[in-house]
Amino acid sequence: MSPMFVIALPPREGIGLMLPLLIVGDMLTLTFYWRGWDRSNLVALFPGVVAGIGLGMVLLGHIPDNEFRVVIGLLAMVFGSGQALRQWLVPHAEAFTGNRFLGALAGFVTGTVSAIAHQGGLITTLYLLPQRLTNQAFVATSGIVFTLTNLTKLPAYVFTGLVTWPIIVKAAMLSPAVIMGALLGVRLNRQVPQKHFAWIVLFFVLVTGAKLVWDYFMSSS
Repeated sequence: MSPMFVIALPPREGIGLMLPLLIVGDMLTLTFYWRGWDRSNLVALFPGVVAGIGLGMVLLGHIPDNEFRVVIGLLAMVFGSGQALRQWLVPHAEAFTGNRFLGALAGFVTGTVSAIAHQGGLITTLYLLPQRLTNQAFVATSGIVFTLTNLTKLPAYVFTGLVTWPIIVKAAMLSPAVIMGALLGVRLNRQVPQKHFAWIVLFFVLVTGAKLVWDYFMSSS
């Protein structure tokens, strides 16, 4: 969703508009999955997220946006393809066990990427997916991480002028579409078998990564 806003609007306005909409979606997700998250993953990820947001806000506006996005897209495609290949060749392989160090590292990258381009969810997804959490635990853990990440970014976005009252008004007008999408996601999550859920998530990771890479080459041509 973020790349589409940046294409349709001036970059700063697109980035700013996305944050309130993301928070609306996050809050609705938590309403349905409250306390369903994996606590050990939350504890491992969030300290790194905070540090990453700090770095991301310093870097925001000082690094080429297109180059940053293509790196994230390539990472998503490489690691997403690797996970897909692993699931296909060894479908019953032992689940990856997260730890504090890798969680903090994933959180740091998530926070940095999220502060600059709202694409940190790709990193969190790639960290959580190999752990083979239940559908509900995966969505709840992702949801609480995204919620805390976006709420942590909000004061900095307001301070730097990325989120203003006109932006909030526009977000309020668009929020019904976000709510409808979130409700549809909740319904699908309850109906999709877990063995298919991971493939669906991987599909969207790969498509998002490919879109970021495609946008880079199109803007460079």
